[in-house]
Amino acid sequence: MIVGIIGRGRMGSALARALAAHGRPVLIAGRGEPARPPDHFAPYPGIRPVPTGAVVAGADLVVLMLPFAAAVELALAGRLDDGRGRTVIDATNPPTAGAAPPAPAGSGGRLLAELLPQWRVVKALNTVPAGMLDEPVLDGRPVTVPLAGDHPAAKAEVSALVRRLGFAPVDVGGIDRAPALESLADLLMAISSRHALRGRIGFQVALAEPGAAMDGGPPGRTPVDSGLSGPAHAEAARRVPTAGGERQRRPPPAAESIRSPAGRPPRPSR
Repeated sequence: MIVGIIGRGRMGSALARALAAHGRPVLIAGRGEPARPPDHFAPYPGIRPVPTGAVVAGADLVVLMLPFAAAVELALAGRLDDGRGRTVIDATNPPTAGAAPPAPAGSGGRLLAELLPQWRVVKALNTVPAGMLDEPVLDGRPVTVPLAGDHPAAKAEVSALVRRLGFAPVDVGGIDRAPALESLADLLMAISSRHALRGRIGFQVALAEPGAAMDGGPPGRTPVDSGLSGPAHAEAARRVPTAGGERQRRPPPAAESIRSPAGRPPRPSR
């Protein structure tokens, strides 16, 4: 599968390098057409800098990784009309104020879905900073990437791509969930800035049922790490399957092993 990226900034370049490192051929375009390929793509022969039209015409899947206003401008100008039912990943984030044109109900994803009816639009990767694209693991577990879209086959396609990069995809519903993803991206950027994390930030979804599929796939698919730790992990560990498939709790610790916070013996049971 040839992946096309529109946007040659930090995010687009980082994604292109990550995809090429995993063996994916990549077509990448910026708003300006380069006179020669950028030097930082030289070690990656699988990356081809091309005009925007060549990305739209030649890629099997396209990722929009450019400013939200620029993506809207391309759509309004008709430069993304040749969708042919293919999948496009909307990785943009509209500005929190002063967007032009304004996104309906604060959602850039919904506006782009309306402007690109020939594409199957999936909101994804907008919560991932550039610094996480080539190292998508924190605390030993893959970073979660939520996906929102109205086309199950397109979300399955994006899930496979995201998983290949090392992330843990999770299906959050239709494109109407895009505002939540955009708000999450804004929150993560604020946390990164406040704590000087320089983009090394992500989140991991902890599942109440460790056997549930993260990306909404059919039962039996190998699940991703649940990410449970601390009390949540201890609670899950106390639940063990019985021979009949039902779950039961392990017995609580003996009363004499429990002591009060002040070190006093426990009160006798009545």
